[in-house]
Amino acid sequence: MIRDVWSQVRPVTAQQRFLARCGTLLVVSGLFHAVVAAVDGGPWEGPVSWRKPVVFGLSFGVLVWSAVWVRRQLPASRWGWLPVGLLGGASVLEVALITTQRWRGVPSHFNTATGFDAFVFGGMAMCVLLVVVGVTALLVWSLIAARGAVGARIAAVVGLVGVLAAGRVGQDMISTGDAVTQATGHVPDGVVFGAAGGAKLVHAVGMHGLQVLIALVVLLALGDLAARTKRLVMWLAAAGYAVFFASVTSTAYAGRAWTDVTTPEAVTGVAGLAAVGAGVAVAAWPLVRGRRGDAVPTGGAGVDTLAAAVVR
Repeated sequence: MIRDVWSQVRPVTAQQRFLARCGTLLVVSGLFHAVVAAVDGGPWEGPVSWRKPVVFGLSFGVLVWSAVWVRRQLPASRWGWLPVGLLGGASVLEVALITTQRWRGVPSHFNTATGFDAFVFGGMAMCVLLVVVGVTALLVWSLIAARGAVGARIAAVVGLVGVLAAGRVGQDMISTGDAVTQATGHVPDGVVFGAAGGAKLVHAVGMHGLQVLIALVVLLALGDLAARTKRLVMWLAAAGYAVFFASVTSTAYAGRAWTDVTTPEAVTGVAGLAAVGAGVAVAAWPLVRGRRGDAVPTGGAGVDTLAAAVVR
């Protein structure tokens, strides 16, 4: 099973290997700084903490690794280096700038105390912009030229839309943090929308829905469910993710914590999570019963090998 899973996500072209190296570097950086945080101690929250190189390293790392899978759904093209280079390169530079500021012992975000700090903060904003351009290019490419199975296309498109939505939330977080910094003269410990809106939660849900949907596609490919069932499961999970994201977004932008939800928000949020959970349960059931699908081939370049396991 491990071999079959790896065959579906491993990089098989130069562009995919570039993304894989960038993603691996970022994940290793995040894990390394987690060890540093454990040894060094200090607060986990706050504008100057080891949390930032850890969380940003791991978050961008899994995003870039997810892009390896997305790139596998797309046809071979040298123009693919444009979104691949933007996403991989800008992600590494973004995390490098954040990490540099933590090692200097100063805030990475909203810090313009010196010319160098302002330069770093501006560079971070430019890196995020380049990441957004890269993700947008992959999304448009997936919409017009994806050659994978239906389930894979659903995961790629819905997941990438979520990443872009997270980018929009991040822009609002920057605007809010800037306003607080200018009003108080101090970098805020954290950013919330209104009184207690969970900006970080919304941003995280948008950033990482792509990985959940990819995992579901891989899980479906391993089982022996009918093609129609696999498509329905993917649509159910994608809709559930979208509904859950909408629910937490509504709560946060209303200035309320995720525990302080209205009845409609609670119902839609639970329903969304239940839909995703049901999709995972249905996909996993054949494997629990030992009913594996056909072996997934390990070769191929440019087109995800899921196409052999999930009927179009």
